[in-house]
Amino acid sequence: MTGVGAATVTGAAATPVAAPPTVTMGPEVRDELTGLMQELLLKTHELSFEYSTMECDEIGSCPLARKAKELFRVVKRLNEIVKKLSAPGPSTYV
Repeated sequence: MTGVGAATVTGAAATPVAAPPTVTMGPEVRDELTGLMQELLLKTHELSFEYSTMECDEIGSCPLARKAKELFRVVKRLNEIVKKLSAPGPSTYV
């Protein structure tokens, strides 16, 4: 069982599992992070166009192409995390 309030059972004793810490940041830091993420995503997007339209018979053995592909994977994961962090919370109005 996982999540908030879940317990890990080992033998006869149960140990409560703590919720992950909540990260808070000021609006200046959030805005800077958002701007850098947008710039990184734009540059990665441009690179992906160049990568996908390259006319090279040996692209699979090209070190630059392999590193670009690794970058795309990391940026994709980073983008997914940022989406989770910036998801709007529940509305408080009735």
